[in-house]
Amino acid sequence: MKSAIMVLIMLPLVCLVVSVFLYLMNRSRYKELISDFQQQHTLPTPYLLHCNMGYIGSPLMTYFFMRLKKNKKIFFLNRNDNAYRFAHEGQNLKKINNLKPLYYTFLLGFFCCFSLSIIALLIKTQII
Repeated sequence: MKSAIMVLIMLPLVCLVVSVFLYLMNRSRYKELISDFQQQHTLPTPYLLHCNMGYIGSPLMTYFFMRLKKNKKIFFLNRNDNAYRFAHEGQNLKKINNLKPLYYTFLLGFFCCFSLSIIALLIKTQII
């Protein structure tokens, strides 16, 4: 049990370091994708804030583009909006696919932190 918890503690740190490197490697594509989207469409309010935050805002922006690619509902964006077609126009799909490793690294780090918090709650309530 202790070794599993140690892995869960170390994995978010590894995810953080990997995500920084992935962001730095894909920063130009990331910014180009955001500027292309903003030239054609208006970003919804929370995403407009996060697109200007650099690395700190990149988890939400990668989430936004992954949802666009899958044609899933996005907060503050009408389902009938033309923005949902953006991911499938020109080279945009390829640019969004380049952000996949960054997106899944953020998800893995979040899942590990969430698991640690659940384990901590279980320990605190003396269930474990």
